Amino acid sequence: MKLSNKEIQPYRIWYEYLQTALNDKSFSNKVNKNFYKDWHLNLVKKQKFNQWIKSHEHLFTQSDNSEIKLFEGKRTPNTLLVEIPVSFNVQRIQRDIGKAVKGKVAKTQANQRFKIQTNRPLQTAPLDYFRWAYEYKQSGKLKLEEIWTKVNQKQIDRQKKVAKRVEKFLKTGKGIRKRTLSGGLSEKVEKNKAILISRNIKKAQNILSNVCKGVFPGQYSDH
Repeated sequence: MKLSNKEIQPYRIWYEYLQTALNDKSFSNKVNKNFYKDWHLNLVKKQKFNQWIKSHEHLFTQSDNSEIKLFEGKRTPNTLLVEIPVSFNVQRIQRDIGKAVKGKVAKTQANQRFKIQTNRPLQTAPLDYFRWAYEYKQSGKLKLEEIWTKVNQKQIDRQKKVAKRVEKFLKTGKGIRKRTLSGGLSEKVEKNKAILISRNIKKAQNILSNVCKGVFPGQYSDH
């Protein structure tokens, strides 16, 4: 099963956080290499996501290929295994089979091995902003206010690219939702850029710690 562009975005961000962790001396030794064995970390460390996913998309799709089959073994006459009397109609089978197998089968459908873990609707754009802020901070060359400006410009540039792609198909800018960081550049935000970007950096650090353990994004807010 091939993932849609929308479905694949969370895994792109997971990948990029893992890549950041692998190339960051503060986190590289904390990565659970056994958990990520099938990701081939030597490739994650250096490849772009779009290249890597071509050979690894199967990691994020349904891995349970089992199916219900009729079994032709020894059985009571006029029944099938699981023993279903052939005199039953579909409605009765649907009604009774759950009672018969209750407690003997999985309560939920098995999911893929690597799944997104969050207790809230996942908004992917802010996760990118957090990581960008952290990476600018790690460069050691910018003040917090300057990091805000860099990240804000980067997300504006992204929105322009999105708008151009949409306009190419729709020939209109309608429906393009503009994003700003933590409420935009209101007067309140202007006065608290350092505080807000510091919080975003902390969130990125929390996500990186989770990713090292094999959890994405997990709990990353301090409140």
